[in-house]
Amino acid sequence: MQTHRLARLLRIIVEVRTQPDRLPEQIAKDFGISTRQFYYDRNQLAQLGFRFSREKGRFTILSDPVVTIGKLPLSELLALVLATRHLFATRDFSVVRRALQGLYRIIDHLPESQKQLLSSLIQDVIIKNGFGCTPDILEDIVRAVDEKMRILVHFRHAVPESRTALDPFALCFKKSRLFLDAYAVERKKRRHYRVGTIDKIVFTPFYRPEYSGEE
Repeated sequence: MQTHRLARLLRIIVEVRTQPDRLPEQIAKDFGISTRQFYYDRNQLAQLGFRFSREKGRFTILSDPVVTIGKLPLSELLALVLATRHLFATRDFSVVRRALQGLYRIIDHLPESQKQLLSSLIQDVIIKNGFGCTPDILEDIVRAVDEKMRILVHFRHAVPESRTALDPFALCFKKSRLFLDAYAVERKKRRHYRVGTIDKIVFTPFYRPEYSGEE
């Protein structure tokens, strides 16, 4: 699920709650989507636990599922996912990482069906759509940075068998895109590599040496 779609789900929640007399066709027209898409979005909200009542073609929200931590409504949790996506503007990956960790801790307290859907939502909105990579790639890069491990990286558009040896230093944002600050061992040069261009990582048994500076 992309960022704009999560935003639309939240708008549907607000719209149905504040103007329950409006027809689905009217809401869909305002959102610039088809009526079929509206029903698809509504069904996805229902899978998350939102309960709807329909009378004369109109919808009202009967309940907003509550997360067990502090009775947090699920609609507010969805807003937190979207807000975390916009934390990229801080250019500080550590802030986004802590927000992600907090979201996952909250999700751990959800019923299994909601847990799966929300985890998928985070992966789509923040990691795939935001970072441009898969959760596995992000997890491996974070581990390599934390443990100061040398890695062999394959870039998406490179020759299939090619590998670039990198000593990772940190993850950072540039123009809302996530980059890996790393030292290229063979080129003897430190630079930024866009995480979204990496499609495979292999760990080596070597640790990153202490470089005296940017060579």
